[in-house]
Amino acid sequence: MKPIVAVTQNSMALPSAAGIPLSRLGAFWQLSKPRVTLLVWLSALATVWLPRADVPVALLFAVALGVWLVVASANGWNQVIEWRYDARMKRTAHRPIPSGRLSVDEAAVVSTLWGVSGVLVLWLFANPLTATLGAFALLTYVLAYTPAKRFTAWCTVIGAVPGAIPPVMGWTAVTGRLDAEALFLFLMQFLWQFPHFWAIAWKYQREYREAGFRILPFDDREGILLGRLMLGFSAAVIGLSLLPSIAGWRSALYAAGALLLGAWSFRAPLAFARQPDPKTALRVILTSVGYLPLWFLWLILVP
Repeated sequence: MKPIVAVTQNSMALPSAAGIPLSRLGAFWQLSKPRVTLLVWLSALATVWLPRADVPVALLFAVALGVWLVVASANGWNQVIEWRYDARMKRTAHRPIPSGRLSVDEAAVVSTLWGVSGVLVLWLFANPLTATLGAFALLTYVLAYTPAKRFTAWCTVIGAVPGAIPPVMGWTAVTGRLDAEALFLFLMQFLWQFPHFWAIAWKYQREYREAGFRILPFDDREGILLGRLMLGFSAAVIGLSLLPSIAGWRSALYAAGALLLGAWSFRAPLAFARQPDPKTALRVILTSVGYLPLWFLWLILVP
């Protein structure tokens, strides 16, 4: 096990806000995994605009704040539970707990406050259904997905469930109901996650393996079978993205744009399937990160 790096204190006065050093505020910010939170958060905000264009500002703000806090809480508790394993991996050893910038107790308290506050905001200012979905996603991510990463290689399936709930929350915040459109949004984000996270898991498979995580669905260090799986899930995402046009929810123009976006995104897993290596895995990661917000934007703008 790699040694845990502790942060030493010095006598220099650090800049502060409300009496809290900015370095500690930065550690709490990193505890929320802002880059991961941002993408999920945007998916929830995007779907707020789908049922109606005239979304009240107060509701939009409530969804934005509530979803961010819930997702930040899930990410924070994930680090509280996994900090010893994070310390073993180069890509995660710099996180606030293993690096010594935050204690486990501090991170647990703040993550709990985030989660409780987020659910309350959604309950009071959106509706109970949206708050319940947020609580379910938070608990599933922390209590099911996080421990499953050490016991089953299919943990990605478990984790994809809470990962696909935020766009449903954006929809229910406005409509107050679960319907066919909400299921469609769930399935899109559910399927989208697999090529993305499998590419990450394959690219860093050695570190994950040494840390005791079982992320890949099978032992495929060459990436041949994984490439085929990525292609299958990517094709499923493209096919599903055409459903709004087929169902009459969106026009043929939407379908054409969705197909073009899908064709663009499909090139990355195709390249990985042909030549699995860290470069093509990174291409899958970056392309998938670009595809999702572009698709949501197209879905919003084109009738």
